[in-house]
Amino acid sequence: MSSCPPSVQTELSFSAGGPDSLRDWLKERKKTPLQRFGDWISKRILLPLLGVLFAVIEASKVLRVIPAPVWTIGSMLISIAFYSSRLGWKLAVGFITLLLIHEIGHLLAGRYYGVRMSMPIFVPYIGAIIDMKEPMRNAWEEAVFGIAGPIVGTLGACLCWCIAGFTHSFYFYELAICGLFLNLFNLIPLGFLDGGHVAVALTRWLWVLGFVIMSAFVWFIHSPAAILMLVVMFPMVLSLFRKKKPMHLAKQRSYDQISLPKRLGMAALYFSLVVLLSCSMAWIFVKKISPALKSGQNLSSHSSQALHSSKK
Repeated sequence: MSSCPPSVQTELSFSAGGPDSLRDWLKERKKTPLQRFGDWISKRILLPLLGVLFAVIEASKVLRVIPAPVWTIGSMLISIAFYSSRLGWKLAVGFITLLLIHEIGHLLAGRYYGVRMSMPIFVPYIGAIIDMKEPMRNAWEEAVFGIAGPIVGTLGACLCWCIAGFTHSFYFYELAICGLFLNLFNLIPLGFLDGGHVAVALTRWLWVLGFVIMSAFVWFIHSPAAILMLVVMFPMVLSLFRKKKPMHLAKQRSYDQISLPKRLGMAALYFSLVVLLSCSMAWIFVKKISPALKSGQNLSSHSSQALHSSKK
């Protein structure tokens, strides 16, 4: 995730066909009436109010008065509270921590290139926002900034995977697959997503592919966050088909100018990361999540014993 307008990280409301889908995985986490009421309050009341609050704060420039770490930590706690009603507090804490690790990757890349940017602010069901105080100087820097988040975020997810392998903790397998999906989702080559930033260094026409992928995601998943992304990103995709003024075209060509070795290297890194994340997610789901679903056990109460039994 990256600059304003905010890029949408992900919403944990999967949906897909088949009995072993991720949607079924999360559906196994049975909700109490109180949790369902909490979801309704979050979506219908608290989330809209939060959006209004952020708009008022931005307009009144309160962000400059309150220290940045206070906003980051406070928004993390609010996001954890929102996600807890759906995932339980343990998985919510783990997911927000992985999201923070992802954002640290962007911050490191921004600081490396000397670009001033804010600390991340977390928004429930949207992700996190980093406000860039100045634009990147060229497409290469933008691509490095975009892919740094998924790289660092993938390392965080793989660490959870390693811990799960040593401890046989189902909780860490859950975190691993959440973290892998988080970073894979952000690599969709569209607009303000991380993949959209990388696409600028390859070819902006990848935004069309990203729009198709996001449309399919909306069709199967019915995610409000993804629908919002489609609406926000549509003008950017449409701009590819519009005739640009010579001055604007020359400026864009100057910004996009990258040496061939750099362009090929970024393409290799990007597509390798996509394949790695996809295969890793598939392996964890097929080897760990799916057997647990077939055993009919409640995912929220898995222990190392359940993992050992799923291997047999």
